[in-house]
Amino acid sequence: MTALARLSWSLSVLLRAIALWSASGLAIAGPTLPLAGEHQLPLANGLYLFGESPQPQRVGRSYIVFAVQDRKVYGALYLPNSSFDCFRGTVGDRQLQVTVLPTYEEEPYQAEIDLLSFYSLPRLSPSDRAILATCAAEPLPIVTHTGS
Repeated sequence: MTALARLSWSLSVLLRAIALWSASGLAIAGPTLPLAGEHQLPLANGLYLFGESPQPQRVGRSYIVFAVQDRKVYGALYLPNSSFDCFRGTVGDRQLQVTVLPTYEEEPYQAEIDLLSFYSLPRLSPSDRAILATCAAEPLPIVTHTGS
């Protein structure tokens, strides 16, 4: 297995683990900043960045950059200086319900991402905006999720 393939596989495993931990309601990064002061859920139309760290672009920490329009969402899960996985879906009461298209796998998978498990970050970087532009053009189905 090449180094790139190992990195891709590791990123895919990490992102799936994050999605599962988020869906379970467990905090991934320890205590989180309250969203109430900055964002009310469900989220209004706009661009958002959430992360495992309160500082952007921390190597080894995962981030979620996304756009919301009329409760529909598209965006990406990523690790700085690595690949990213695009997603599309809907905004729930406190989570994103999405279909993720892994960069190095063929099959999309469904995930619920609990936003209250992440820090809300105030600004998108040029890199975040470039990732969003790529994911906006990505042809992904929007899958209707059942549950909360």
